[in-house]
Amino acid sequence: MSAVAALESRIAAAFDQLSPKQQTLARLILDNRYFASFASAAEIGEKVEASAATVVRLCQALGYQGLPDLQEAIRAELPSYLTAVERLERRLTVLPANGEIPHRTFASDVQNLNRTINAIDTTTFDTVVGVLTAARSILVVATGVATAPAVFLAYSLQVIGLQARAVLDGDVALGVQMAHLGAGDVVVGISVWRYIRSTVEAVVGARANGATTVAITDSVVAPLAREADYAFEVATEGVAHSLSITAMMALVNALVAGVSLKDPQRTSQALQRVDQQFLSRNLLIT
Repeated sequence: MSAVAALESRIAAAFDQLSPKQQTLARLILDNRYFASFASAAEIGEKVEASAATVVRLCQALGYQGLPDLQEAIRAELPSYLTAVERLERRLTVLPANGEIPHRTFASDVQNLNRTINAIDTTTFDTVVGVLTAARSILVVATGVATAPAVFLAYSLQVIGLQARAVLDGDVALGVQMAHLGAGDVVVGISVWRYIRSTVEAVVGARANGATTVAITDSVVAPLAREADYAFEVATEGVAHSLSITAMMALVNALVAGVSLKDPQRTSQALQRVDQQFLSRNLLIT
């Protein structure tokens, strides 16, 4: 287990016993590992209006002797990443101002993709692919920035023959769909950063009704991850004000590919039926 993975495991195991302020600090550290690996306890605490002593107590609650011990664990994973960042920054210094934004955005998304693939547990991935493949029905719940990957996931699963649908309204539409969930059904909740209550509550309710639940979120200690049967962590760092959904879309694409290859006969038959519909309804420009 890598040092950072060990840190995530320690935080996840201890999270319920942490104070609310310590929980906020833990999320900050996971979301800003580079900053946390070099900042002082006072600088880290300042981000969430916590004292340096609270930062130290958090480190000790996680099983580290103090902040330097935790930072050493994070830095063990950083050398190759820092080298790539330094190379990028040197290149960006010679770019004209109007050419910097696309390069910086693409480079940020490459980092998001690398962080996400390194965080994926292959056993969990294979299990979720199997669960989706065997599902009676699949409900994908999301709002806000997460709606695009939710729509793509539900649509792509429909195309290959699964009973999947996306609900992007946390009120009446979600309530109707939730009323019919039970064993054999799967709910995929997608929520990042400012976690949407309706999405988390949908996962909690579905699990209580016997459905299998899957979370796609941005932290191992995000509310959605802690309530689901299976969880995936995606990196969402953006260049401007908005989060990036590139890694979320890549993960969704991988899940669809996995389900497609899990039952190739069903996939082939479903695609043939879709193609026949396209042709019979003259939907394509030839």
